[in-house]
Amino acid sequence: VRCVAQMVNSQANNIKSGWKNIFSVFHLAAGDGEEAIVELAFQTTGKIIIELYEKQFASMIDSFQDAVKCLSEFACNARFPDTSMEAIRLVRACACSVSAFPNLFYEHAGMETDVTITEEDRVWVRGWFPLLFSLSCVVNRCKLDVRTRALTVLFEIIKTYGDTFRPHWWKDLFKILFR
Repeated sequence: VRCVAQMVNSQANNIKSGWKNIFSVFHLAAGDGEEAIVELAFQTTGKIIIELYEKQFASMIDSFQDAVKCLSEFACNARFPDTSMEAIRLVRACACSVSAFPNLFYEHAGMETDVTITEEDRVWVRGWFPLLFSLSCVVNRCKLDVRTRALTVLFEIIKTYGDTFRPHWWKDLFKILFR
């Protein structure tokens, strides 16, 4: 974790690929019991979401789902409640990135399955759906205070950005919420 964090902190602008692997390392660290490991991984993940997404989201879009899954794991680590709440706040920041850069999802067909997904649905399949699904997982897996916060953020995102959702996306969303 320390090596990956050092690499991100010193060379983030030079990293063009490998973000999936970086988030995989931090995902594993997110469930750890050692505070120093969790804290370093979370601080670095936060830096990526807050600072780097603003500058180089286009080159990191392939790892967006991994980032959201990583944040979900931080949120579900019951040993560190402050980190849990901050992770949920970062999920909301990810929603801002999806909203700010939907064109990147439309244009990007990086995964082989994307060719079967219409251009207009890519922002749902690779942006909104993973984000809302991860919050629903937090609601179903975590302690009451974290669940409550995740549910609040889930509905804030739906209220804020739901007017951009296509009708068939709502069917997927209801399947998530009422499973």
